[in-house]
Amino acid sequence: MDLTSIIHSLENCPCGRKHFFDLETYKAEKGLVEKVGKELVDAGFPKKVYIVSDENAMNASKGLIESLDKEGFDYQLKVYPDMRYARMSDSLQIKSDAEGFDGILSIGTGSVNDICRYAAAQSSKPFAIFATAPSMDGFASDSAPLIDNNFKISYMCRQPKVVLADTEILANSPVELKAAGYGDIMAKYMAIVDWKVANYTTGEYYCENIVKLVRKATNSVWDMTDKITSNDPDAAGSIMDALILTGCAMQLAKCTRPASGAEHVVSHYWEIHKLEKGEWPDFHGKKVGVAMCELIPLYKRLLELDTVEVEPEKLNLDDVLAHYSPSFRKEVIGYNVPSICNLVDIEAFKNRWEDIKNTIREDLPDEKVFIEHMKKAGCVTTIEEAHISKEFCDNAIHYSPYMRRRTTLLRLLPMIKNFKY
Repeated sequence: MDLTSIIHSLENCPCGRKHFFDLETYKAEKGLVEKVGKELVDAGFPKKVYIVSDENAMNASKGLIESLDKEGFDYQLKVYPDMRYARMSDSLQIKSDAEGFDGILSIGTGSVNDICRYAAAQSSKPFAIFATAPSMDGFASDSAPLIDNNFKISYMCRQPKVVLADTEILANSPVELKAAGYGDIMAKYMAIVDWKVANYTTGEYYCENIVKLVRKATNSVWDMTDKITSNDPDAAGSIMDALILTGCAMQLAKCTRPASGAEHVVSHYWEIHKLEKGEWPDFHGKKVGVAMCELIPLYKRLLELDTVEVEPEKLNLDDVLAHYSPSFRKEVIGYNVPSICNLVDIEAFKNRWEDIKNTIREDLPDEKVFIEHMKKAGCVTTIEEAHISKEFCDNAIHYSPYMRRRTTLLRLLPMIKNFKY
């Protein structure tokens, strides 16, 4: 992937913003694990580094440490038994432990990347990633979703300076992780719809050129559905490219809009409630994919409305708070007072209804076709498979929009008088 050409293609963008990203080096090649040290040196990355990983990722990355030794790196290695949760406490500990080092290197995926990303941003240190599974789109992201007191919040950080991956390691990663990455990529279809709806109804910033990049990435993975579960290094590398491109899109837009819509917030709702009970919330991309399966038919039902009757939001905050733990009360109130729906232009909502229907029709895949693709990619498609009850799912659909200050079509549904869900 030519990062420079992407930036050049966005010069003088009609959206009026100057686009750039911090990622300077990205490579995904067969056998790269034994060249990590040289790649970091060539990228100008500091040689005194604090390294964070977990046992699974280290086992998959044989030869990486030796490559650092060969290039004369001075490092300290912190290896967690199994890094499943990206907690603020761990990130702050890494920040403290890495004080005497000039850079931070993360080996792994998901949670281990996020705790390092935040620690690096807070300490103004260069950050690099060696990815071990194509499991999510956060590698090139400039935000870190962290759990603090069991509530998940996305914190703005910076992109890593370097992202490296060995396509053989990616290809040989567990099918469940590759399927999670597929589910995360598929979520971009809904993210685009929600971003457009926010633009139509509130005038929120929107960039069609960034959306084109996201569509390109998403469609490329959609076309490779049959290869997701195989151990094909070329296919794994292509999937990784798409994950990197969607991560870069977030940096280009300076927000998570290009990659995250209502489906992500539904997933976060399930996650924080499971964490509150001490339950493993499952892989992020897996839950996001299931949320897509639930929300696509809901959004498609709106196509049955020739016209739309819209009224101001009637927010019952007490009812919302009743569906969250008391420990989340402060965060939920903060996201809803004042309500994001106060920014909605009701006349614009009604006048742009055909445009809203068009994006639902054109940007969201058919429900049945989507589920077929998900199954081919090894993804679960039902709430039962994700260990989510019907009541828990319904609560997420109705109450998850209130755990973020974000306009999504799901958040606007209660304002549509002639629609019941």
